[in-house]
Amino acid sequence: MPFLKPQRVTWCKQRIEACKRNGWRHAIYFPETKRITKAHYTGQWKNDKREGKGIGVNSYGWIYEGDWYNDLKHGYGVLSKITQDGEVRKVYVGNWAKGRKHGFGSNWYKDGSYYEGAFRDNKRNGYGRIWYKCGSGYYQGMWLNDRYHGEGILIQENGNLYEGHFINGKKEGRGVFYHLKRCQIQEGCWENDVCVNSTIEDIRQPALYPILHIPRINSQAAIYL
Repeated sequence: MPFLKPQRVTWCKQRIEACKRNGWRHAIYFPETKRITKAHYTGQWKNDKREGKGIGVNSYGWIYEGDWYNDLKHGYGVLSKITQDGEVRKVYVGNWAKGRKHGFGSNWYKDGSYYEGAFRDNKRNGYGRIWYKCGSGYYQGMWLNDRYHGEGILIQENGNLYEGHFINGKKEGRGVFYHLKRCQIQEGCWENDVCVNSTIEDIRQPALYPILHIPRINSQAAIYL
């Protein structure tokens, strides 16, 4: 008799599965204490977890718009911050993996600096370049754990330039330092950011100061419930 056959899934479990959020949902609010804005999410779900395309806003004013997987930022997305005066400031645009910046991305820092390049587990790793605030310096080259590490070029605020090797954010190993104001080239070895052995020559035709511009950020007013 068919009605005597054992059920593989209980009725309660069937109801739980049926209640899980799947597909597109609009403005799902989360029980977080409101600080800057009310936490909510609009986008796709799979088995009660954010997965696919969506926009998430938390109570601290952080906005993420992009790809989700297993309830985490994963794929390509844009991270922004709502300021106290209601404006939206772009913070990061690029790739994510399991909720962390991972891959190529662009990051705007609070002090006005701008970085574009490789990230790994939320830190600058690999090749990248950074423009420091108000033209106070520039670096392009290799990074490791948020520090210069490997071959790179560092331009100081006064226009002097170092091209060579870095370890843990400091000049280390062979390098060339261009003293543009003194019109001299210093070539030698560095240890712990200090030159220990070098030769200095005069520059007949000093190089021009490099012109480096930080990309502008467009802010717009926004109101969130």
